[in-house]
Parts: sequence; C-alpha cells; structure tokens
Amino acid sequence: MLALLASSRSINAAREALRKMGLSSSEQDLENVATGLIEELDLRNSRPVDPDLLALFFDGKYIEIKDGDRLKPACIYLVVGLGRDGKKRVLSCITKTGRENLEDWKLVLRGLIERGLRRVLIVVHDDFSGLLPITKGLFPRSDVRLCVVHMQRNAKNHLSKTDSAEFQQRWRALKSTWDEQVGITQFEQLCERFQTGYPTFMAELRKKRDHYLAFLKYPDAIRRSLSTTNTVEAVNGQLEIIRRNSGGYFQSDDTLKLKLGMTITSLENGRWSKIAGRVEESLHQLNAMFQNRFEVEV
Repeated sequence: MLALLASSRSINAAREALRKMGLSSSEQDLENVATGLIEELDLRNSRPVDPDLLALFFDGKYIEIKDGDRLKPACIYLVVGLGRDGKKRVLSCITKTGRENLEDWKLVLRGLIERGLRRVLIVVHDDFSGLLPITKGLFPRSDVRLCVVHMQRNAKNHLSKTDSAEFQQRWRALKSTWDEQVGITQFEQLCERFQTGYPTFMAELRKKRDHYLAFLKYPDAIRRSLSTTNTVEAVNGQLEIIRRNSGGYFQSDDTLKLKLGMTITSLENGRWSKIAGRVEESLHQLNAMFQNRFEVEV
C-alpha cells in the first residue's frame, strides 16, 4: 500500500490503480493507510516537543497545489530538531497558502515554544528578510547561524564572475580555519578585499558576521552540519522529486500531507533512526556546551 501511494500522483490515482489490478476490495485498506499518515502529520504539528535541543534547523519551500482548475501557491514551513541524544526529528511541518512570510514563521516558531521548546544551543536558518531579529528574540541565549549556502549564492549574484570565484575560494579557506579569532580576522580581510567594488553587500556581511561565523565555536567534526540548512533539504529534496513526478504540483492538500507524511516517516524510520557519524563524534562535546550555556537555569 505504501509503495502504491508513493508512486501515485494522488489517493484517487492509487484507488484507480487498485481497481485496474482487480483489487478494489483493498480500497478501504488503502484509505486507512493514507488516513493514518495524514493524521500522524497533523499530530506531529501539535504534540509536545522536547524542551532541550542541541540544534534547530528550519527553512521554507515554495510549492503549488491544485485547487479546482487552478494552481494556488503555498509554502511549507519545515522545522527539524537535533536532540541531545543526537537524533534528528521533524518537529513541525506546516503548509500555508501564499508565499513565505514572516507572520507565518512567527506562528510556527511560537507554536514550538507553546509546545514546550525552551532551550536550544544553536539555531540554523537562511537569511530570509526580517527572520533574524525574530529568531534572536525568541531564542535569546541561542547561537543563530545563517546558512552559508544561501550567502554564497547571494555572493554570486552580487559579484562579478571573477570576483565571485575569488570570494568562494577565500570563504572555503575561512571555513577550514582552526580558531575562531583567526576566522574573524579572515572574514574582515575578505570584506576588505571587496569593499571598494561592492560596499553595500560587504556592509551587510559585516553586520551579520557573528551569525555567519557562529559555527567556529563548535567541534570541527560537526561544523559542516551546522553551516547550512541541508538537514531540512533531506525532506525538501525528496519532496521535490515527488513534485516533479506529479507534473510540477500537488493534486490536493490531502495529497501533499500524505506525501509529506510518507517522506518524514521514511527518513525517521530509516536514515535518521541512527546517529550520524559526525554527530556521534561530537555529541559529548555538544552536550557539555549545552550544560555550560544553560547551567544557570539548571
């Protein structure tokens, strides 16, 4: 049933496939599996969450959903937590009509706090306009890390091809530095190098320096994982494949929930059921950092 639902564009298409195979008597079983996955996704967005997390990753994904004879734009607000046990879990996966916007992010993040989230060592997200102050306000004792992949893409858009290539090379060297203070010095040298040609972009980078370099406080083995929102992309990447195979959009709201439920369940029962090697290597240090950060509360 799961394989059939995964390969079908919609629940109705899966039912039709059963009929063609002469298995119409199994339609109720199919319905039960689909309903269970949709209900589990709804529960995921409402059940209590662990109050303490090592990391919180979030990102939005633009999609389109069929609504009658037209397509309506929507955004999936996806939040993944890294627990103190080293395992990743999807904490929230909410779809809102329209483009990604700050008011919806406020609702999603405040919802996590209302469900019990209290202390996070580091929060990782992209530089969506206006999101950084909200994150800092809701998680004042957390490090906030802006995704470097999005920053590097912005550099390609703002700099000439030649300058962009040099910028990327200098950034790669900075990422591999062994010391936070050395990294800060290299960041300033990077901005100074391109200050004359791109003063506005360099001013923005300097203003957010601490958020781009927050990963330098952390163990070397885990830095790469804390530099980007790629943890969220594990879900979004699978969803993108499903979207393309479905003709570029989702057939209905329920179909989207079904596909999301299947993707998340598959990840958590599969790849995410074990602690990743880099996380396991750093887990003791991360938990020690957590205790030091929040020991006053303890």
